[in-house]
Amino acid sequence: MPETSQQGGSGPTLREVLLHRGYLRLLLVSALVGIPVSLAAFGFVGLEHELQHWVWESLPETAGYGRAPWWWPLPALLLAGLLLAPIEGHLALLPGHGGARAEAERLAREAAEVAEREKLPVVACQAWQLLALLAREHGFDDADACLERMLAVAEEHALPVWRVEALLRLGGNAFLRTGDARRIREARDAARDLGALVLAQNADGLLAMDALQRADFTAAREIIERCLEPSARMRNLGIHRYLLLVAAAVAAHQGRRRQMERELLRFERADDSASFLTPVLHGLCRAFCALLEENRAQALEELAASAAWEDRHPSVFYISGRHGLGPLLAVIADTADRSVYATVLAAPAAALAWNRQFLVLAEAVLLGREGRGREAAGLVDLASQEFRGFPTARHLGLRLVAEAALADGWGDPVTWLRTAEEYFHQAGVRSVAGACRSLIRQAGVVVAQRRTGRELIPEGLRRVGVTPREYDVFALLVERPGNQDIAQRLSISPRTVEKHIASLLHKTGCTDRAELCGLARALCGD
Repeated sequence: MPETSQQGGSGPTLREVLLHRGYLRLLLVSALVGIPVSLAAFGFVGLEHELQHWVWESLPETAGYGRAPWWWPLPALLLAGLLLAPIEGHLALLPGHGGARAEAERLAREAAEVAEREKLPVVACQAWQLLALLAREHGFDDADACLERMLAVAEEHALPVWRVEALLRLGGNAFLRTGDARRIREARDAARDLGALVLAQNADGLLAMDALQRADFTAAREIIERCLEPSARMRNLGIHRYLLLVAAAVAAHQGRRRQMERELLRFERADDSASFLTPVLHGLCRAFCALLEENRAQALEELAASAAWEDRHPSVFYISGRHGLGPLLAVIADTADRSVYATVLAAPAAALAWNRQFLVLAEAVLLGREGRGREAAGLVDLASQEFRGFPTARHLGLRLVAEAALADGWGDPVTWLRTAEEYFHQAGVRSVAGACRSLIRQAGVVVAQRRTGRELIPEGLRRVGVTPREYDVFALLVERPGNQDIAQRLSISPRTVEKHIASLLHKTGCTDRAELCGLARALCGD
């Protein structure tokens, strides 16, 4: 969920808030949670740049603001006087450092309770919101309990914007857990009725992610196009960057690498810092796109980069692959056993719907290797039914698990491959469709070569007799790959690629491969 926020409603005066001990406790929590510079780094030339970046960009984003609000210098002044807290504060946000995080949570909870007792409802809402973010490490039930308390405070003290903020965050958690975005839509409607445009944009950003996961790419693009310019104009930078990244993911989930990289370039230009969205960039965008290109090695590299970033930085996003797609690929490659799987399954993020669909398939592969084929096949069928709302991911999962089932001799991999092949053929993802056909043939089953698809070939190429299979090769020449790469992605031999290239040169009249690649870029650049 993009971590942005907006204040509003009635409450005590600014002077009362700033002088009250409850607010001072909250500032202390901010110091413990957010100071990103250790004493060991003090004195180096890069200290000032690093401190400014974390205090003015990363810390506000972590705390729930798209950009630093006008009062941000006040806690920053306090941070300068607390040079003994940096190491503990930095560790408090890093995954796996439970002691420091536990202390930060204790202080945040104390600040929230004091704020409620002393009738400082806005401060209490801020504290419960921060506590909900930290509590995700334990589980989303704990996070929701904090948000429910935030909602109760907002309703009791008639703070309508904070109420919508709580509703939106509860809806975001529900979406992550179940894949159901209805509560987000309700929060968006409430924000619109209230005139809280920033919160409405935040909700739309989550709905764009929902549309992406449901493979409703048209709806995702409509939301992005409608909200991108207004979010930039209103300086709602957190959601603006989030929308740019979702735009890249939309291209990635259709196997359109060049378009994805163009969108990622826009994202990087809008966010030239170490963004908290970096794991999503590697996992949900580049790794997923690589799998749709049948480039397993690159997908694993991107997932490893995502995990490495999360090891070094705080992270508030949980669907980048570490808790779902990555473990499935590791189990299929036989580089992760049941003990590794059990560790992943114990993390709260494993319960999120997007991750769970891949973990169910990983369990199926493990069961199949243990000789429990009937149970394994039952899990694949269960996943196909339970996660129908994620069609692209579901069919990619079928393609991946069928390969393992063929190797280990369990289930009905041919049926799974036929289902996946039909989906990816209709979606125009030729690499995966071709891989499915190749695996079906490896199973000893005759698979008819598809003769349809001529409607996808540009008119000029159809006139000179380019076949659908030749066009598959031609379309890949946009990226200037070698014959070996093309062969791997289309599941054909390099010799067959050579024959198709020769035929394309003859039919198009191009003098050499470079000219043919230029023509491909002109006709198939998107």
